[in-house]
Amino acid sequence: MHIGKKGIEVVNIAILIPELGGGGAEHIAQIVGDYYYEKGEHVYYFLGDTSVKQIYYVKGEIINTGIKSCTESIMYGDIQVLERLLQNSRIMRRWKRKYYIDVAISFMEEFNYLNILSKGTETVLTRICTVLSQRNDLKGILYNKFLVRLLYSRSDKVIVMSEYAKEDMCKNYGIPNRKLQKIPNPVLLYEEGISEDEWRYGDSAVICIGRLEHVKQQERIIRAFSYVKSYHEEAQLLILGTGPNKKYLERICNKWKLKDSVSFLGFTDNVNFYLKHSKVFVMASKTEGFPNSMLEAMVQGVPVVTTDSPGACREIIGKRKSIEKKSKIQYCDYGILTPRIPSSIRGESELIKEEILLGKAIEMVLSNQEIYKEYSVKSRKRAAMYDRERIMKIWDMMIGKSNSKIFL
Repeated sequence: MHIGKKGIEVVNIAILIPELGGGGAEHIAQIVGDYYYEKGEHVYYFLGDTSVKQIYYVKGEIINTGIKSCTESIMYGDIQVLERLLQNSRIMRRWKRKYYIDVAISFMEEFNYLNILSKGTETVLTRICTVLSQRNDLKGILYNKFLVRLLYSRSDKVIVMSEYAKEDMCKNYGIPNRKLQKIPNPVLLYEEGISEDEWRYGDSAVICIGRLEHVKQQERIIRAFSYVKSYHEEAQLLILGTGPNKKYLERICNKWKLKDSVSFLGFTDNVNFYLKHSKVFVMASKTEGFPNSMLEAMVQGVPVVTTDSPGACREIIGKRKSIEKKSKIQYCDYGILTPRIPSSIRGESELIKEEILLGKAIEMVLSNQEIYKEYSVKSRKRAAMYDRERIMKIWDMMIGKSNSKIFL
């Protein structure tokens, strides 16, 4: 620790992350950094040299490290990637020394490894943002099981977001349990909203939020929504987020004659506006490390319908209270759970049973006012358990600012 201008001990905190574009990890990096900045600590964001547009604006000081990704060239083989990783770690070590870093918190695998390999006397906290064993799309030497185990075992603490992810790192990667710490993502319960526009989507709006990429499976939600439309002609599906799959998803909408019922709204700073007017939040990811958008919906009292994806979704909506034996739709403490949807299917094929069940659960919330009101209240109750001030007390333990224990 160091003495600040007012004679008070302060901690120099570095947040290592490739960029601050739109994404869940980037949003949490913003929340964590802003929290400690507001507490009077010195916060620095060590970013990579990237052309990605900054979406999240932070209160700490931004440092462009000049580090280019070691996987930026498809021509690099495994040996070249590892060589670049070691070179970049030496650069990162110099930045840490320059700013007398006491605690280094990193996000995403490449920057986690840079954090570990550049370790000096500072506390190194590495945060895993997904369920690694379930991400078949993450390929290359950086996701090699031996390398994952070798490097993460050298971190002071490996931060995971759910019990599922904690078990995954122990069972599949051999990370010692003593090295693992579960810290769910925090949510801001009283975030200020932006002045509202005119609402144009009626009283039966269904909303999903996330990057438009295959792991999020918005095509499954669109297909399930075609079932909803057969019962609720006025229903509208709102998709918030940007990504490479937009044109593909638009083709799915055209195939199912949903062009006028599905709106692609892109990235917005006014998410709360859309959430406050929506009747159902829906998620159907292949895997979901920790869905920030789900908690943001719960803050606004939006009932949640989610598939049983590997990760934190089931943990957030709580234990099962009852189940429809025929349909296998589960009514949980804080949301409604439907079976996991297989990831491989053509967008124009007939609906499969899991998509129909997802559609039925959505339709049920739209049509049954008692269920809607019950889960609206429960959503707010659940969100309060993930309040930023409560979750950040666990982070305080990690950086040596508190000895109190928080149980979730």
